[in-house]
Amino acid sequence: MSKHWSVEEIVASLEAEAAAHRERAAHHTEQETFHREKRGHHEAELEAITRRLEEFRTVSAAVLELVARLAPRPGPATGPPDEGMDIGPASKPQLTKIVESIVEDLGPEQNFGPGWLAGEANRRHGEKLRKPVTARQMSDVLRRLTRQGKLQQTRQGKGRYEARFVRT
Repeated sequence: MSKHWSVEEIVASLEAEAAAHRERAAHHTEQETFHREKRGHHEAELEAITRRLEEFRTVSAAVLELVARLAPRPGPATGPPDEGMDIGPASKPQLTKIVESIVEDLGPEQNFGPGWLAGEANRRHGEKLRKPVTARQMSDVLRRLTRQGKLQQTRQGKGRYEARFVRT
């Protein structure tokens, strides 16, 4: 089943293939120019953004260092936990005593919230408690101590962030 081609058919077929390849080569030359321009644009943008990122990292490191010096965050107490303190029965501990003992160890300007306070209470008195203290329980105690004038609320709590308090 071989087809016999004439010389004219072979020449016409080869000319058609050559025309198609010329067209594709021209198309790819256009694409190459387009992509070269786009690559140059993106390289320039990358250089500018990299420079800005380095500047930002330098400035942010200096700002974080300044903030760390000015307002240290409350951390876990370095002293021993309140070993001999009577906090009541394990099923119903006296949370006010726990909060007052933790707050006494903080500096007068240190901010704290119910979440941090619950973690610190569980760290110090966890083995004496039947269940871990929750931030909600601490929030109730903090509101009561604020009404009594022992604490001052520095930020109102909202759905996305907790209230903050300082010792008075």
